[in-house]
Amino acid sequence: MLWPKRADHENLKITHVGALDGDSFGITLESGHTILLEFGGRIHEPAFAALIKNGDFCKPCTDGKKLCWPGGMSLTLNKILDMLLSKGNAQQNQDNCEEE
Repeated sequence: MLWPKRADHENLKITHVGALDGDSFGITLESGHTILLEFGGRIHEPAFAALIKNGDFCKPCTDGKKLCWPGGMSLTLNKILDMLLSKGNAQQNQDNCEEE
């Protein structure tokens, strides 16, 4: 899938988010595309660790523009896309494409 240019990200809308396992979420966009977001080591960051401790990490919701958790923690769609395009995830994504 080719992502739209950064300016077009503003037009993307999250329609659904679901927890897949202990550190992954499926995020469905209005376009019908689904993003697999794996937190990996980020779940040990203080904000996410607190959500895990409270049992709220696997209970995100969306307002269409961001993922929201009980207590006020949120991630914007732009931040999610940045996480996917980070150096480590970019290599993992490349490895996954080569396996197919």
